[in-house]
Amino acid sequence: MKIYAHRGSSGENPEMTMTAYLAAISDGADGFECDVRLTKDNQIACIHDGDTSRISRTKVKVSSVTLQVLKQNSPVITLLELIDLAIKNKKDLLIETKHPVPTGGAIEREVCALLDSKAEEIERSGIEIICMSFSWFAVRRFAKVRKSCTVSKYFWQVLLSRTQTVAINIDLVERYPNLVERLQRRGKRVLVWTVNSPEQISLCHEAGIDGFITNFPKRVKISG
Repeated sequence: MKIYAHRGSSGENPEMTMTAYLAAISDGADGFECDVRLTKDNQIACIHDGDTSRISRTKVKVSSVTLQVLKQNSPVITLLELIDLAIKNKKDLLIETKHPVPTGGAIEREVCALLDSKAEEIERSGIEIICMSFSWFAVRRFAKVRKSCTVSKYFWQVLLSRTQTVAINIDLVERYPNLVERLQRRGKRVLVWTVNSPEQISLCHEAGIDGFITNFPKRVKISG
């Protein structure tokens, strides 16, 4: 049962900053989770929203500016920086691409190209990297060349998913107590997001999930 730091240890640190991921290491997380988008100059930035208004005092649209401008206006890091941190500290990595975006499937192509360029280092470190998305099309693009994961908050989408790994919303576990077992009987690996409260953590332990995606990795670590 693995613990993935959702956007880093984001419950107590600014999400997807280097500070949050360094805290995740200290908190004993087994891996990191991040969301990625492309900047105007095709650089892969770790950011959830389409603009910076929620994480910065200025509003900058990610796809409309270069990485340099984005970094000047917000505390974002690049996927390359996060991969290097993961390799150095032997932490697994979940990479989620966001959709819809103006560049369509370009983000999956760029992510795969970056992972290809780091393939030898990743293999030597022994870490696992899984690419995932809510988008069925994105998952299909990843599935051709990478470990892929369907992310969903819908019951039937999860049941119909073809990926070996699925990431499901905690609400589904709460509403359908037998869902995790049902999926695992089909040979699927089940990750659950976002598991934060003591009650949610306890429920997921009882359900026997394969991985926690949490803002508080230390809290989950202690519970185990």
